[in-house]
Amino acid sequence: MNISITYCTSWGYLNHALSLRNSIINKFGFDVELIKGTGGIFEITLNNSLIFSKDDLGRFPEDGEIEDLIEGYESVT
Repeated sequence: MNISITYCTSWGYLNHALSLRNSIINKFGFDVELIKGTGGIFEITLNNSLIFSKDDLGRFPEDGEIEDLIEGYESVT
């Protein structure tokens, strides 16, 4: 499973990225790549497909939201 979180450094989104990464690691044991970005970006990709974009939704992911998406992906693969 290839998971990455791209987060904005200038807006201070590192803590959001670290918290989500830790949650994914604790639940699934998957490695999560953190990628520094700019412009208010906060995006999560799963196997090179965008599954969450703060820009598109206007918010950060809710607790458990990304984990649910990953579980849904696992159940169909």
